[in-house]
This record gives sequence, C-alpha cells and structure tokens, in this order.
Amino acid sequence: MAGQRLRTGASWQSGILLPAYSVLHASTHSQRIFPHPMPNVLKRILRPTVVALLSVWTVCSGYADAQVMASKGILDLSQIDFSGTHIVPVQGEWEFYWDRLLTPGDFAPGKAPPVPTGLLTLPGSWKGYRLHDQTLGGLGQATFRLRLMTGKSQDLALRLDDIPLAYRLWANGKLVAQSGVPGISPETEQPRRSVAIANLEASGQPVELLLQISNHSFRKGGVPGAMLLASPTTLQASQIRTWGAALFFAGSLLLMGCHHIILYFWRRKEISTLYFGIYCLLLVGYTCCSNTTDWVITLFTDNISPISLERFSMSCYLVSGCCLYRFFKNLYPSEFSNFMLIISDMRSLILPIIVIFFPMYIVYKAIILGFVATIIFPIYYLSKLFICFNKRYNGAVFLLIGAILLFATSVNDILSHSGVIQSPYMITVGLLVFVLCQAIALGQNVSKAFLNAERLSGELGRQKTALQEEIVERSRLEREVVNISEEERRRISHELHDGLCQKLASARLWCSALLQKPPPEAAGDTLTHLLRDAADDAYRISRGLWPVEHDPSVPGPSLDELVSSVARTSGIAIAFRQSLQCAKCINPNATPLYRIAQEALANAVKHAKASRIEVCLCCEGDAGLVMTVCDDGVGRRAAKRSNGGLGLAIMAHRAQIIGAALRIDDASGGGTHVQCTAACPLADTAAFPTTQAKNHGNAN
Repeated sequence: MAGQRLRTGASWQSGILLPAYSVLHASTHSQRIFPHPMPNVLKRILRPTVVALLSVWTVCSGYADAQVMASKGILDLSQIDFSGTHIVPVQGEWEFYWDRLLTPGDFAPGKAPPVPTGLLTLPGSWKGYRLHDQTLGGLGQATFRLRLMTGKSQDLALRLDDIPLAYRLWANGKLVAQSGVPGISPETEQPRRSVAIANLEASGQPVELLLQISNHSFRKGGVPGAMLLASPTTLQASQIRTWGAALFFAGSLLLMGCHHIILYFWRRKEISTLYFGIYCLLLVGYTCCSNTTDWVITLFTDNISPISLERFSMSCYLVSGCCLYRFFKNLYPSEFSNFMLIISDMRSLILPIIVIFFPMYIVYKAIILGFVATIIFPIYYLSKLFICFNKRYNGAVFLLIGAILLFATSVNDILSHSGVIQSPYMITVGLLVFVLCQAIALGQNVSKAFLNAERLSGELGRQKTALQEEIVERSRLEREVVNISEEERRRISHELHDGLCQKLASARLWCSALLQKPPPEAAGDTLTHLLRDAADDAYRISRGLWPVEHDPSVPGPSLDELVSSVARTSGIAIAFRQSLQCAKCINPNATPLYRIAQEALANAVKHAKASRIEVCLCCEGDAGLVMTVCDDGVGRRAAKRSNGGLGLAIMAHRAQIIGAALRIDDASGGGTHVQCTAACPLADTAAFPTTQAKNHGNAN
C-alpha cells in the first residue's frame, strides 16, 4: 500500500487555551465581574476544575508552531524550516471539484485541466456549499487539489486525520495514502475510517496534492480535522506519545473496572461498585475501538472490520450511560429520580439496537440523539451532584469535580466532531479524571470505614476485657456465695440446736412433768415462757431468712424491724429514718436494698466498733430510692475484716444486678458512709408521702 498508514492521535489546537485562561482569570478576580464575591462553595469547585482543564489542554495543545494559510489552492512554506520539530497545519483554500473523483491523469501535461467548482476551505465540509443557487448536502464525492511551495529540499510527512468515509491522496502523481475505496455510490464505496501518515518527496519544487473523498453515510463530507505537515521524525514521535497516552488511558480504566467489580464480589451490598466497574469496562471498549484514540486496538490486530469497530465503540458508549446513572442512583438514591432512570435505560437500549442492526447512514443520524443525551444527562448529573455536595454527602465533592471535567471534555468532543470548533478529542482524559475522582471518593469512604472498624474493634476489645473480668468476678462471687450459703446453713443449724431445739426439749420435759399427779408448782408458767421464747426464736430465724414483708402481696421490706433486731442483739444505738413518696413502698428493688442494708449493718456491728449507727431510707421521686447506713466507727481501713472480705463485694454485686449506684466512703469525722441509690419505676404514681423516724437500742 502506498504511504504509511498509522493509527495516530488527533490533532491538537492551541487556540482553546485562551478561553481557559479567561475563565481562570475571571474566577480569580470574580469581584470585578460580579457585584458580590463568589461563594466559597463555587471557588472550591471551580478553581481545581479550571486548573485541571487548563493543564490537560496545555499538554494536548501547542502544535501550531507556525500558522500559514493556503490561498487559491497554493500554500507557501518556503519560509519554514522543517528540520526541527515544527508542525504546521495544512489549512486554507483548496481547489474544489464537486461530484468528481479525479486522478493525477486528469491533470497530465497536454490535457485540458478540469475546471474547479470553486475554492473550499479545509478543514471543513462541503455541506452547505452554495452551487448554482443550491446548497450541497453532506453526502457525495469530491476531489481537492493543493500545491505546496516548499522552497527547498527537505524531508516532509503529512498526517491525515479521520476523514469520512474513504479517501485517496496523491503527491506529484504518486499514491501516498489511502483509507478505504472512494466510490460514486454507497455500493461502490468501501468505507474505512483511519489515520495515516504519508511521506512526501520535497526536492525544492512544488508538491501537488490531489485528494479524493467520498462520503455516502456520514453526516458531513470533507476534512473535519486539520492535516499536519512536519518532518517524519517529528510526526512519528507524536504518534508514539499518542499511542502511549491511549494505552495508558485504556489500561487505567481497565484496572479501575476490574478493581470495582472485585470490590462488588467482596461486598455484594454495594452494587454501585458493580455498575461503576461495568461502566469502566465499557469505556475501555469505547476508547480502544473509536477515533478518540485512533482505533488503538488495531495496533494489535488488523482483522477486525472498521464498521464492526465503529458499531462496537458506539454501542459501548451508549450502554455506559445507564451504568453511570445507576451508579449515581445507588450512591444517592434520594437525589436521582426514577423517571430519569427509565429514560436512561431506554436510551441505552434503543440506540444500541439501532447502531448494531441498522445501516450506517441511519446510525449516523440516530447518533445525534446520543449527542443530545450526552448534553442533557451531564447537566442533570451536575445539578444533582451539586445538591449532594451542599448536603455534604460523602465523596460528592470529588464526583462533582470529575463530572465537571467529564462534561467539559464531552462537549468539546461533540463540538469538534460536528466541526463547530477545531479541538482535539479529549473524552479519554475526562473519563480518566472522572474515574480517578471516583477512586478518591471510594478511598475516602474506605478510609472512614477502616477508622470506624478500628474504633469499633477497640471498643469491642475493651468491652470483651470488661466482660471477661466480670465473668471472673461473678464466678468468684458464686463460689463465695456457695461458701456463705453453707456457712449460713451451719449457723442456722447451730441457732436451731442451741436455741430453739433446747427450748423445745425443755418444754417437752415440762409437759411430762405436767402429767404427774400432782404437777410441780409454776410448771404451767414455765412451760408458757419456754414456748413463747421458742416461738420468738423461730420467728427471728424465719425473719432473717426472708422477711414476710418481701412477699409481693405485702409491700416493702421492714427495715425498721431489721434495725430493731440488730439494735436489740448488738446493744448499739441505731437511729432509723424513713421518708417515702408512697404510703407503702412497692419498689421491686426494695429486697436487694434490704440485703445491702443488712450487710452494711453487719459490717458496722462486727468490724467498725461503732457506738451509733444511722439508717435512712428515702424516696426522692425521679431521683430514685436512696438507702444510707452511717456509723461512727473506726472506718474501713482500720476495721478488722472478716475472713475472705466478701461483704463489700457482695453488696456491689447486689447493686450491679439491679442497676443501682453504690458508694462506700469514709466519713470526714470518722466512721463509714454507705449509700445505695436504685431507680424507682413507680415514682410517677406516688401518692400520700409518709415520714417515719425511730431510735432503737440504748438511745431509746
């Protein structure tokens, strides 16, 4: 094949730098334009977005080292030295031969040269050209002719961008580049969209370029992008950079897509990662098989039909729209509507069917609807993401910045593809930045998840340690309770044996004496006293085991009787004061409080060497039921502890069971102060407050 056909990058235009700098200047000096300062929210989004766009356009632009324009079919390059890295766009007026596919033989010496239809500026399209009071459409065929005045001998190469749909290029009568086979009808045309580099022999004489173009399917016929003229080395270096960037973009999208799909299989509840992973993979298919990367897939295989590549790339692009919407919908379900979801799904279903099964001239017309949706949906995305950003949703700021860049590059490509502006295809850059922004948002969420996991793990560890300590303590207390239970049984056995049983045995003997004739004097009175004492002992023992007042049918434990019994047996003066909200206390926590008071009194009697004890039971309504035991003894530190020292532990255990607050302190003037506060669930129903104060023991 004549010439060297390469899949190369699109041409870059430096002219779009001016609007970018203008926007940045306007955002920096907003007070000169707007009557009020720009909100901080807009500044936080606009500045990094503009800087990113400016950086991308700066990298991708700047090829136009020299600007020359062809005039009347002649381009003067005699003042340009191509020995360096100069790249010159071939633009200006070409001789235009409408509806004719001419060859170099038609311009051979000795023959009458064909009469041109007129002059047509390239890059441009013949659509809209006025010919004999008629306007040409986008379909048809034509020939273009241009003479290059090089002025000296130098190595040159011409890069031809994506020219729909078939073309041939001759230089001084030699075929140097071809893509497809131009024809005068859809049947004779063999379309193929590609990019080629043609080597030109410039010996100092004029170089005559003859370009055949036919287009019987695409919307516009002509040359949409500028052809670039430079040394072969310069263009080859440009191709390598373009290929590297294209493969970098595709590889990055492929990795991100696989990464998100793997994340979905690890956590299936996060279906948004699945949609985004599929979205990235579809974009890989689009970028590798479309003209945005100059069909980089053909670097690895030439066996794929160009039409198949075109259909596949457009289908991937259209289907990716519904995946992107569903991604946003799953991230922020309350902001993105179900109606727009249906519209997105319908677009991604109907248009790909047209692209796959219908003729290409219908496809190119239908794809305009896709372009319209490409404008509408990003605007909708931006508005919703801005709302999410204002509501401070996680990752919304990064997604908003990425969406702005993606929208800007999409509009750029649409306008460039339509011939409205001369600009490089930048959709791959916008897609990569958008994916990276989403990755940053995902990283932010993952980081927060790890921090929360670490915090919860620490809390769980502390709770586990506390629970283990509590289990150990409860096990120890259970063992001690068993020991105390055995000790209590032994004590009760001794009390029954030494007290009640002895009295009953004496009563039996006196009963036998009553049977004698005559009975001894005072036998009846003695027997009566013995039986009364035996009954008192039995009553005292039973009250110590379970006071009758603890029965649910009888309200409130009798602390008064407990205090009276302890005072009587110990000989210590004990004052008892009671202030209740109810006439009869029916607090379900009264029994544990009774046992705590019993243990506190026992400690005060046995260890504190107290001469006076005060017991108080007060109901403070919402504050709960408060029981206090105070003594004037030697205090906790100086008191002799019993074997095992379980009194305080058992009191704390009983308080913990009912959720009560137990405090045991040394009084400032000596002695010990025990206070236990338990909640009173019946405080709201309290009525008829009662107050009682008694002194027992020696104080009486």
